[in-house]
Amino acid sequence: MPAKPSRHTEVIARLLAARNGGPLVEADEASEPRSITEAYEIQSGVMNSLNSAVGAWKVGRSGAGQPLICSPIRADLIRPAPDTRLPAESRLRGLELEVGFRIDAALPDADDADFMQKLAAVVTPLPVFEVVDSRLSDPQAASPLWRLADFQLNAGLIYGTPLPKGWRAEAFDKPIVQLVADGVEICGGPATLNTGTPFGMLADLVRECYHCGGVQLGQIVTTGAFTGLRFFKAGATLTGSISGMTPITMTFAAA
Repeated sequence: MPAKPSRHTEVIARLLAARNGGPLVEADEASEPRSITEAYEIQSGVMNSLNSAVGAWKVGRSGAGQPLICSPIRADLIRPAPDTRLPAESRLRGLELEVGFRIDAALPDADDADFMQKLAAVVTPLPVFEVVDSRLSDPQAASPLWRLADFQLNAGLIYGTPLPKGWRAEAFDKPIVQLVADGVEICGGPATLNTGTPFGMLADLVRECYHCGGVQLGQIVTTGAFTGLRFFKAGATLTGSISGMTPITMTFAAA
């Protein structure tokens, strides 16, 4: 007897179709995921049908003390700075400036007494832009679980120059950041995450992530926006700076 289809089969098919130029998905209540676990089941179903491996992860929380949430990022949508994103790659042209960590060696056991120290020894920090877009017709009106199922609105990653050895995790707790669009400062100054520290978010993800293969060697983990989510016009060129790191640049190509 064939296996009974998942209640999420139709949602997965609709999200895949939207990624391939089909209609955007209406975030209806009837097919909304009922839990974070169900949202991850949808993520896994979509990821398994894409012609791409998982190249990175985004991690976050809705606020301090809230459950950890995460999403895979497609390897084919990860590129080094400077980069240009075409209109077909991001209709919304959303962007977040963040600290990422590249996994350079085998991860330590989460139960190890020296887990944090061993984790720091096998990762390398680097500045990243997370590109934000959605396969949902109205992502702002959609529920948090719908947005999580849609890869937490991720549409790729742009990474900059890795830091050399000798970095300190606490240097990212309240760095000076700046985001500039076409030569005009959008925001700048000391910045923090309201969900924890960047390195702490990385550690929590390594401990908790289980779907889509979990966190693996060579992947990048991006840990939360210092500048908030910003949207830009077509043709805009953005430069992001995080103290102690080389600035990164990208452009949203004109239509």
